[in-house]
Amino acid sequence: MKIHDSSTQPFSLGRRIRELRLRKGLTQIDLAAGLCTPSMISQVESDRARPSYKMLYSISERLDVPLERLLVDVELNLEVVSAYKMARAMVLAKEYRAAIPLLEDLIQTPRAAVSSVDLYLDLGQCYLHTGQLTEAEQMLKHVRELAIMRNDALVNVQVLRSLGEIEFQRKNYTLALYQWQGALEESAALEREDPLLTGQLYVQIGSAYTQLGRVEEALGAYLQAVERLQGTESVQEISGAYLALADGYRKVDDFEKSSSYAELAIGGYAALENLRMTATLRRMHAVARGQAGLVDEAMADLVACVEEFRRLGDGVEEGVAWVELARLQVVAGDAGAAEEACRRARALLPELHVYQAWVQEVRGRIALAAGDRPEALRRFALAADGFRQREAVKEWVETMQAMAGLYEAEGDMTRAVQVLREVTRYTGQVLAERGIVL
Repeated sequence: MKIHDSSTQPFSLGRRIRELRLRKGLTQIDLAAGLCTPSMISQVESDRARPSYKMLYSISERLDVPLERLLVDVELNLEVVSAYKMARAMVLAKEYRAAIPLLEDLIQTPRAAVSSVDLYLDLGQCYLHTGQLTEAEQMLKHVRELAIMRNDALVNVQVLRSLGEIEFQRKNYTLALYQWQGALEESAALEREDPLLTGQLYVQIGSAYTQLGRVEEALGAYLQAVERLQGTESVQEISGAYLALADGYRKVDDFEKSSSYAELAIGGYAALENLRMTATLRRMHAVARGQAGLVDEAMADLVACVEEFRRLGDGVEEGVAWVELARLQVVAGDAGAAEEACRRARALLPELHVYQAWVQEVRGRIALAAGDRPEALRRFALAADGFRQREAVKEWVETMQAMAGLYEAEGDMTRAVQVLREVTRYTGQVLAERGIVL
């Protein structure tokens, strides 16, 4: 793949307006006079607000430029930003294979709206996690060159860490150790130490030493990892380091220390389960608050739950929280956020999980809100099939009734009646199987 370098300043409508204003020798107060407040112009120029076309037309007149000059490439760049956000969400959801084509397209048709470094780094990570090690190495080495030129210590650390992971997968443990030690040295150049990042690097260094048979050095690295990770809230990371120490001390026949660290690991994993239970209860409480009409408060709680489950490494519960958040976002009228939440949930949940059916139901609600009844019916049908396969009878009935209501609204009484008859037939069958006769 040919690598482009679109490292120019990010393009935006706001920047274009600002540059044209400065060329005219106008202040923000001058440009705003009779149009809006200077604060609004400031927000537009910093891309925190998007002006209406009426305001844009007035701005273009005041700047003595055609409206087209302000808008050239803006829509295309907005599409690029949207595509990158989708790809980035896929990367965060570990949906690497799905993200690769999007990122490759963005690199082949570069736009200054998205940082080339971000694109190359994300694509390199995707290649790494899908076993395309040669492609990952090529991409990441290019990112390293850019990071060195820009003196970007954080990106440099991320790249060296990933290069170490490549060598570890290749079983080149000495090279992996070299890259990870380099990342650790580079991390000292960060403005503020990231204890989690440093701790994770020490764990990786310890794993390389272990593979090389240098157990004492591995133990030293793991102890350093525990020291750093104690300052974080990552119970899983700390417990993993304890477990590595228990295994290391067992290898050097120090069974007393091995037993002590094993107990600490067991305690940590037990605490992790308690944290998961607490987060699950918080999610359930948030859903109840949403059903009670406290939508904003419930959404804030669910966002916190998503972050908590992600920190705990529980992808399934994170997916469930995303779906519950999407349901409330539909109620709040934020279809875009709901669709993105559904996409994240779908990537995290097992294919046969009942909340995959809820994803389809929510997407049906989104389509209905957009006035797309055929799509809503299609999504509701998929949801109903999912609920039925997972024997979620109550949810299946509610979805089927929603479908019947849509058919009735379209004047298709025949299909509406067919759906309701199927509801009656199937619920009767389920009740009979449970020994309930009406």
